[in-house]
Amino acid sequence: MLQTDSVNYTASWTQICNRALGRLGSEAITHLSEGTQNAEFCNRFLPEAIEHILGQWDFKFARRRVRLALNAERPLFGWSYQFTLPMDLIRIIEVYGGSSTMPEQSELIPFQVENGMILANTRTIQIIYIARPDDPNQLPQSVRKAISTHLAYLLSTPLTSNQQLTALIAAESQAAIEQAKVDDAQMNYDPNAYGEDFHVENRR
Repeated sequence: MLQTDSVNYTASWTQICNRALGRLGSEAITHLSEGTQNAEFCNRFLPEAIEHILGQWDFKFARRRVRLALNAERPLFGWSYQFTLPMDLIRIIEVYGGSSTMPEQSELIPFQVENGMILANTRTIQIIYIARPDDPNQLPQSVRKAISTHLAYLLSTPLTSNQQLTALIAAESQAAIEQAKVDDAQMNYDPNAYGEDFHVENRR
């Protein structure tokens, strides 16, 4: 795994939160459920930070592949079928019609997302999507850093009310996102992963 600096971003969401709090000079927490103001703010803004970072790029480590079950209820008009989206979905990357184990680009289909459903005109679809992570240890170090830095940005206003610090951390957050993209691109040569080309995805 690529290393971006000497900081050890490991083990828990609490440690990622404490990295953000430390950047602001705020008191650390022992657990996200401890009931302190800092813990409550971290609970409020951590999911937003995670989804913001992972929604910025096709991070291969966060990809999931699934064949969706056909919903019994059909759309009223405009589309022929609908499927319930995964609960952990952050961003759709590709949607294929059919059930081939090696789908081709020609099998990509039109679709539309509405109210937690994906609408399409084929009875069977497979999707590749970016999933919300359960375990921070699944994340590359550069992504953990990007999440903690963006969380610090989100926390800066309620905890410090320092506009100059907020602007500084906003710039740091953008730089951390760009570095995470570079690291992912270097690790993942070809998104189709054929022959000697490869990319890395987590397994569940």
